[in-house]
Amino acid sequence: MIMPTLILSPRYSDDSIKLRRAAIALGWGVMRLASWRCTEDFEPAEPVLFAEPLFNAAVAEQLGLAVIEPSEDFLIKLPREYVLRDIRLTTSAEARTLPGPVFLKPPNRKTFPAKVYASGSELPEMSDDDSVLASEPVEWLAEFRFFVRDRRVHAWSPYWLSGALAREGDDWVIEPEMAATTRSLVDRLLADPRVDLLPALVIDAGVIRGVGPAVVEANEASGAGIYGCDPRDVLEVLRAATVVNPGT
Repeated sequence: MIMPTLILSPRYSDDSIKLRRAAIALGWGVMRLASWRCTEDFEPAEPVLFAEPLFNAAVAEQLGLAVIEPSEDFLIKLPREYVLRDIRLTTSAEARTLPGPVFLKPPNRKTFPAKVYASGSELPEMSDDDSVLASEPVEWLAEFRFFVRDRRVHAWSPYWLSGALAREGDDWVIEPEMAATTRSLVDRLLADPRVDLLPALVIDAGVIRGVGPAVVEANEASGAGIYGCDPRDVLEVLRAATVVNPGT
């Protein structure tokens, strides 16, 4: 039986170490590459990527693969009941004209700081046609990360609580009521036929002060921090996040 091969970058992050150990325990192959360049004879069985997005993109291209990620307009296409705030996708040129305060973030890659800006004119320098998500500022009381495969949650964990990382020592802190309402929201979203979803992705959701549970954002699974998630369950999601590039 051929098992998958987990491919990691040269950077020894805590998450990569946890996933490596879990993969070995499951009988997977594991390769931690020394550089971004693959040798010509590098042909891993069922490669599964987990690393920084730019590394994933570079290695995937060399292997004829692709790492799937949510579209830039994922949030704005969700029904209002799942976001509970005004969000729009615009360009950096238009975003610079927005009055403040306004929350601005890149749709996918972290090309500039995601935060509340006094006005759009404070955006860092970038190409005028770069995409920007703009939304009204809200306060998140708690945030949770969900690793999703085939419209089912395989692993989830808190990561933000009361304005700080939801961690005490080695433990991740869960506020039961907010965890339950957020999980219920995500389960409804996954069962909603109006919502188009990739086979594998990460959904961040939480509770907005004075409003209720809502989706924060969605990200590619192959570069997302796992926080307190069981790495074995995360691996099953990662396995569906690396696909053969149809263009090769």
